[in-house]
Amino acid sequence: MADIINTIKQAAREQKVLRIIYIEKDGTSEGWRRVEPYSFSHDQEEEDLFAWDINKNGIRRFLTCRINEAEITDEMFYPRYPIEI
Repeated sequence: MADIINTIKQAAREQKVLRIIYIEKDGTSEGWRRVEPYSFSHDQEEEDLFAWDINKNGIRRFLTCRINEAEITDEMFYPRYPIEI
């Protein structure tokens, strides 16, 4: 999990699009999702990532415990919001 968090932080610092494999509540996955990482939120014992989902064209909340993989792409993004990571 620490590797995934570090990858997210690096992508945010470098303003690079992140590819993630996210496992939904029902155990399914849409495959790779391209996101722009913006901030983390801590709620009790859970840590959330708030990111712009490029394919869904909107801000989304991802539980970090459900992110199975994270890869930094070469694609840069221009921040839509302040990056708070």
